[in-house]
Amino acid sequence: MEKEHPAFVFFSGGTALNGLASELAKVNPECAYIITTFDSGGSSAALREVFDMPAVGDVRNRLLALADMEKPEKANIVELLGTRLPRYADRTALNGQLSHLANGSHSLMDGFSEIVRKILSDRFALFIELAGDRFDPVNASLGNILLAAGFMAHQRILAPPISQLSHLIGARGIVRASTVDNGHLAVRLLNGEILAGQHFFTGKEVDPISSPIDGMWICSGVDDPWPRPVHASSLAINLVRGADLIVYPMGSFYSSTLAALSPQGLGQAVSLNPCPKIFIPNMGFDPELIGHNINLQVERLLEVLRLDNAAYIGSEAVLNYVLIDSENGVYQEDPDLAALEKLPLKVIDRRLVSDESEGLIDPRLLASVLMEFAPAKY
Repeated sequence: MEKEHPAFVFFSGGTALNGLASELAKVNPECAYIITTFDSGGSSAALREVFDMPAVGDVRNRLLALADMEKPEKANIVELLGTRLPRYADRTALNGQLSHLANGSHSLMDGFSEIVRKILSDRFALFIELAGDRFDPVNASLGNILLAAGFMAHQRILAPPISQLSHLIGARGIVRASTVDNGHLAVRLLNGEILAGQHFFTGKEVDPISSPIDGMWICSGVDDPWPRPVHASSLAINLVRGADLIVYPMGSFYSSTLAALSPQGLGQAVSLNPCPKIFIPNMGFDPELIGHNINLQVERLLEVLRLDNAAYIGSEAVLNYVLIDSENGVYQEDPDLAALEKLPLKVIDRRLVSDESEGLIDPRLLASVLMEFAPAKY
């Protein structure tokens, strides 16, 4: 069947790409997002501890960015999925809210059809049954809870609940987890320190790291930093195989972009697809990028992309372009453009920052540039 839109594939996580995802959804519903599932903090951490499951917060975030908000019921579902239970409240009262969601009497259930209300309330009821008293609902994300319940209902497979929520909110794009395995991220800092657990090096839940990251790998848990093999999901690999453009976008460099690329098999799949591949470096400040200019980011990106078979995967097979705005963009470390241009890739220098985007990439400008990479038949 002939596609109506070019298939763009992004490797990401977190919220940095949500503006671009929403912008592209207006013109290209064939965009796909391969999302990291290694977060070890916040609401995801509590769910991972109870169910021994991948993190789903970044998946939920991207789904909400793609939702069709013009339809009232879908907008109501998005409101529910984006709601968190109070941070400061009695645990009994919070469990009471979950019970009201499970029986359909919660005010967030207003405005739903009977079918949608039953689907959602049944998921909340299943969650309560499976979690018992092991889960602390303080500040819990309702969207994460629904994905966790769906994960358990489908024999510990994440793709079905993602597809179900995508349908319920009319997601204008495709979201897939990068792996079906359960893992965590560990990093080695330049000072020799090893940190196991994503939340220890992102600078969001604990103080930012004081030494540059010198390497990252996937491990079994925050108490077990030893590397372990994690394999890419077949759904993610199929998206890569069918892509017309592969994008390594802005976002937390290690915990989003490189994390989404790290499962085994993705680098090989990228190398076998002859479509263009483009890297969009961050602007502004990323705690994970202290001591990293764009040149070092390219080096680390190529290391991860070639890990599957470094002897046979050349850099030109996995990266062709670096997109920057040298005039308006403010990068954390000054890039060495002369050195970049000596690599077998092309530096594209375009206007990415607008007067309204406050020194960061304007999603509208970036969406326009990316659409220029669409094959001529579109």
